[in-house]
Amino acid sequence: MTEATAPPPLSRPALRGMLDCLNVPALGLGLTMVGFGAMAQDAGIALLPAMGTTAFVWGIAGQVALIEIHAGGGGIVALFVAVALANLRMLPMSVTGLSAVLGGKKLPFLGRVMLMQTMAISCWTQMMTRSDHVPNPQRLTYYLGFAATLISAGLIGTLVGHQLGRVVPQAVLTVTIFMTPLYLLLLISGARQWVNRLSVIFGILVGVGFYPVLGDWSVIAAGLLGGTLAFLSAPRLFPNSGDDA
Repeated sequence: MTEATAPPPLSRPALRGMLDCLNVPALGLGLTMVGFGAMAQDAGIALLPAMGTTAFVWGIAGQVALIEIHAGGGGIVALFVAVALANLRMLPMSVTGLSAVLGGKKLPFLGRVMLMQTMAISCWTQMMTRSDHVPNPQRLTYYLGFAATLISAGLIGTLVGHQLGRVVPQAVLTVTIFMTPLYLLLLISGARQWVNRLSVIFGILVGVGFYPVLGDWSVIAAGLLGGTLAFLSAPRLFPNSGDDA
């Protein structure tokens, strides 16, 4: 980003990050965690452990895996392996997101690890697609405001879902888990780069097409093949679109 195209400095980058999160991201993530809280309550997990799971696992796939293994009577090793494998998909996201968040700043290793613990998919998508208005030196402060608000929404959602799970049927509350994927789908559909839009389109086609053959493994196939096809085809389909390709 050159000086000519750099956005003007924000007066309060942390506050701006908080306000940007309080729009759709916090609502979508909060509703998703309402569903998780209801699942935790139904599985016999107390409120504080459920909220701790949200704070430290911080990935709905890993959280749901933990609930299912716990409900099935699995041991601590099975829980650890299931959560680790479910959240392994977030490693490339954390690596690419780190440079976008730091904006050229340097952090010690422990600081980077703690920072990436807060990196949810909603945070990554925000930094990749909606942070052009944030100057590089202010990106870390902006991100901290956004991430802190998102984590707060997740904890509140877990609390609400856990309490509602006592009086509302779990099947009703569990539907809210799909709110975050819906939000991400809408957000990526408006991305400037066509490779991002095509990855969603190809991912859906591959996932639906391979599901009768691969079952649950079609989710992995959708990510790998969908992203690869988008990466290879976007320059050919949109060769003259510049930043929009």
